[in-house]
Amino acid sequence: MKNQGKSIIKNIINSRNTGLLTGFAILLIIAALLTPSMYSVTSIMNMLQNNAVYALLAVGMMMVIITGGIDLSVASTLSLSGVICSSLMSKNMDVPAFVWVLLGILIGALCGAFNGFIVGYLKMVPMIATLGTMYIYRGVAFLASGGNWWFPHQFTTGYLNFATGKIFGVYNILWITVLIFIAAAVFLGYTSLGRRIYAIGTNKESAKIAGIKEAKTTFAAFTICGALAGLAGMLYTANYAICYYGMGEGYEMIAIAICILGGVSITGGKGKVDGVIIGTLMMSVITYFISLLPGLSVWQNAIQGGIIIIAVAINIFTIVSAKKRVLKERGALI
Repeated sequence: MKNQGKSIIKNIINSRNTGLLTGFAILLIIAALLTPSMYSVTSIMNMLQNNAVYALLAVGMMMVIITGGIDLSVASTLSLSGVICSSLMSKNMDVPAFVWVLLGILIGALCGAFNGFIVGYLKMVPMIATLGTMYIYRGVAFLASGGNWWFPHQFTTGYLNFATGKIFGVYNILWITVLIFIAAAVFLGYTSLGRRIYAIGTNKESAKIAGIKEAKTTFAAFTICGALAGLAGMLYTANYAICYYGMGEGYEMIAIAICILGGVSITGGKGKVDGVIIGTLMMSVITYFISLLPGLSVWQNAIQGGIIIIAVAINIFTIVSAKKRVLKERGALI
């Protein structure tokens, strides 16, 4: 019986998602005891709706991190796509909503493609390159906005319904997020490009020997990340019916936190969509839970920073444990 108990604990430690789910369950229990009101259907729907944009950014960020890179410009890309489309929409209210959505995705993809070009082909360090483009895109967003804000009456009804409309009682923004999760899982798990993204993040030299073009794959990962940031910009403006150049500031850090919390290795090569889903749910509950507790909301950024540190520590512990287990198994075979 004692050995069986040890075996269960060992499986939890060795399985990243099992550990995540265990931690998530504990978090839900604590939240239920301290703030039971957050478990009403309305509260849950609002919580998920308000965190859907983070989820989209996290999916794109995950693809870049798996390659061994990082994209600090996703929030600025979100802002730029939102500002340009909102500005044009307010002057062309008769244009169908899907045109603005496609334009926003295109703007995001172009921003991501530029990141992919300077990182993949010009060999710039991803953190430095995207730190630069983060300021560039935010600056362009300010210039494009002229410092103006856009409010509900300047958005078309069809465009607002893109996020806030409902199908079977569930907001469209949530259906879109679910579809993106499914598409990302299929893409990473069942396409050659998805496998190449994992390959260059796992071992660039081996991938090169196998004939995988690192620059091309990196370019593709950043472009997809940018496209999702552009989509997130459309959903942000449609969901909140507001747009200004400073929107989304700090969202890149939340996206990174979700990825790390979801088991995406910051060194590249590891990470799955299901982990990001769990990470998104955990971050959603934590953020909402903090907002309901009096006096804790001012500590939100500090708590999120602490969560990142803990998640990184768990990732390191999991990787080290896995390496020790492999070495032990090899030793047993010898």
